[in-house]
Amino acid sequence: MRDRSGFDSKTNEYSAISIIVPTLNEEENIKDCLDSLLELDYPEDKHEIIVVDSSTDSTPRIVESYKKVRLIRSQKGLSQQRNVGLRSANFDILACTDADCIVPRDWLKIINQVFRNKGIAAIGGNAFLPPRTSYFGKCVACVGQPAGGAIGFDGNVTRTENGIDFIAGCNSVYRRSVLLDVGGFDRAFDDDAGDVDISRRMKRKGYYIDYVPALTVYHKPRNTLFRYMRWNVRGGLGKFNLKKPSLLQIIFHPSFPLWSILLFLGVFSIIKIPTLFIATLFLLWLVSIVVPLVATKSYPLLIKRRKRIGVSLFSILMVIPFLIYVRQICMNIGQIKKWLQTKRSVQ
Repeated sequence: MRDRSGFDSKTNEYSAISIIVPTLNEEENIKDCLDSLLELDYPEDKHEIIVVDSSTDSTPRIVESYKKVRLIRSQKGLSQQRNVGLRSANFDILACTDADCIVPRDWLKIINQVFRNKGIAAIGGNAFLPPRTSYFGKCVACVGQPAGGAIGFDGNVTRTENGIDFIAGCNSVYRRSVLLDVGGFDRAFDDDAGDVDISRRMKRKGYYIDYVPALTVYHKPRNTLFRYMRWNVRGGLGKFNLKKPSLLQIIFHPSFPLWSILLFLGVFSIIKIPTLFIATLFLLWLVSIVVPLVATKSYPLLIKRRKRIGVSLFSILMVIPFLIYVRQICMNIGQIKKWLQTKRSVQ
């Protein structure tokens, strides 16, 4: 049986596949990732594992202990690392994942089956939670990142006869020839969002990108509020690279932190409005920010799939909107940081 992506569960021929894993200080995660890659149910002579590392911690030493894994040192930068992997790969199909991901044993078999369709240029899949994820980690994944998070990538994209518009780098597969044709990954996106940028360039050239629901990795979420915030600051760097907003556009976005500080601490303390009224206005303001964020395609899916994910309705209605708001604040901080870096670079 073959679906519109060319998926054929009865295919027994094996294409050669290069697996690319960029790493930056991943000593906590890389062992689990490599252990899963070495357990793949796929002929050894038909795949290779390449780790492109820019770490200052013990990550390279850990990788070196895996004799079947190629370690290549690289300058820092996600797009730079992916390009190093692209140039170093021996095979035309490149399967990319992150160091904090765990892949199932059939990962390469699914890739092999889909890529028998020569019209496929690239595919993306889901990034679900690994077992024993903490409750906070589940809530973080419910925000929908990366690759749809706990909700599923179908909550982030719409699949049409023209495929999908982008794929997430943590579970992405490309034809090497296509990547070379579009010029590889853009170093301007070394911070983040290089996967979105290259997807757009592939689409502009008429290449077909598809979503394959069966293609899954297990992505460890940011398990503390600090790590979650730092991750979204980095996301703000990527958002700036994609949209190039002016400083005024960043500052006057309703989620910019200045407005909450002025509203809650400054204005109301000066004009001495009663506390209950302050709280009511603050709640209305917060709702005006959160409602547009949660009134999306993914939020009804989150409510529908909450039992499978393992989160309560209370968390969906209260905790996750708060995390969405925190994400917006951190992304604005990241955008300002990148705006300042850009201004300094042109001086």
